[in-house]
Amino acid sequence: MARICRIWFALFLVVAVKADGASVSVLFVGNSLTQANDLPTAFKHFAAESSLHVDVDVRSITPGGAFFYDHWKRGQALALLREQRPNFLVLQGQSTEPLFAPENFNYYARLFKAEADQVQATTVLFSTWARSAGDEYYKHPTSGGSPIEMQARLNSAYAALAQNIRATLAPVGVGFQRVQHDAPTIALLDGTQHPSSSGTYLAAAVLFRAVFNSSAVGCTYYAGLPETTAHTLQRIADSIPLDRAQ
Repeated sequence: MARICRIWFALFLVVAVKADGASVSVLFVGNSLTQANDLPTAFKHFAAESSLHVDVDVRSITPGGAFFYDHWKRGQALALLREQRPNFLVLQGQSTEPLFAPENFNYYARLFKAEADQVQATTVLFSTWARSAGDEYYKHPTSGGSPIEMQARLNSAYAALAQNIRATLAPVGVGFQRVQHDAPTIALLDGTQHPSSSGTYLAAAVLFRAVFNSSAVGCTYYAGLPETTAHTLQRIADSIPLDRAQ
């Protein structure tokens, strides 16, 4: 039932936008994983050149390394949420936060969700990807010791949180897994924990699906990528179940 309601809401929102010429507004709250390659702007372009042709107004607060706790305590994200009253609030945690600080991760995401509800914004959890093999974090027991295990733990943490607070899940990390398996020649990271241009494009495609509940296939925005690469990433984004991170 909840999924059906989200579908109807997304369809209603798109129809309303086209009828009155207004734009859909999205506030991104995250850190350098969102800031790299300017994901909010990539999402805006993706939506505009998708089959829906949606005009999206994007705002973002993405200081490097920020946890949900940092955003809450600083107050800037909360103030902008209350002032702008966006249609969607996209929350992206620090890359190790769900595993290293799970209590704070869940607690402050819940606080943001409650505030988003107050302004009738839909909360979207941007589930992230594992760090590259050899990263220092894999020496910490919460990592699971490998990219495969870290990704599984991230998927589980974000999916459980989405279910518990009734937020929309955008399983970007699952998309990274699929690409690494189905199209391993496409590099999704830039040599660090941050996304390459392809990684950001995939994130935009998965977020588009989660926000609008619509196919990413057929978008004519390629973000400077080869057309075949963009089409592959679109198809993989479309293959990911949105209700559960598996």
